[in-house]
This record gives sequence, structure tokens and C-alpha cells, in this order.
Amino acid sequence: MSFWQNLLRSNQHKNELRNQVACVENDCACTSNEQLIASLLQEHDPEIRQGKTKVLMSRGYTRKELDALIEANSTTKVN
Repeated sequence: MSFWQNLLRSNQHKNELRNQVACVENDCACTSNEQLIASLLQEHDPEIRQGKTKVLMSRGYTRKELDALIEANSTTKVN
């Protein structure tokens, strides 16, 4: 592949991921914080998790709080 094909292909993949995150953000805009947190803890897809995290962060949660919730949830499932 040429340099330009590699360059354009990587941008296309990055744009697809950004579009998926944006769609998740739009879909989650009308749900409550409790519903978002519950669905975030059950989610395994990184793009969907990122979109839900962005929505919760826009509503006042910090990344540290959300990471702590996810960490606590993953350790309770293991035990």
C-alpha cells in the first residue's frame, strides 16, 4: 500500500470509532445517572464505555470516580 492509502485508512478507522462514541453519547443523553452507571458497569465494549463515561463526566462525575466504580464492580465479580 502507498503512504496515502495507509494515511487515509487510519483516519477512516479513527472516524468510525469517534462516530460510534458520539452515537452512544446521543443515545444516553436522556437517561438518568443511575441508569447510565448501571449500564456502564455491565458494558464490555470500549467505545460504548467511553461514550457513557463522557456523558457522565459532562454531568459532574470525575474520571477518577468512574474508574473507582468500575474497579470496585470488577473486583466484586471476581470474588
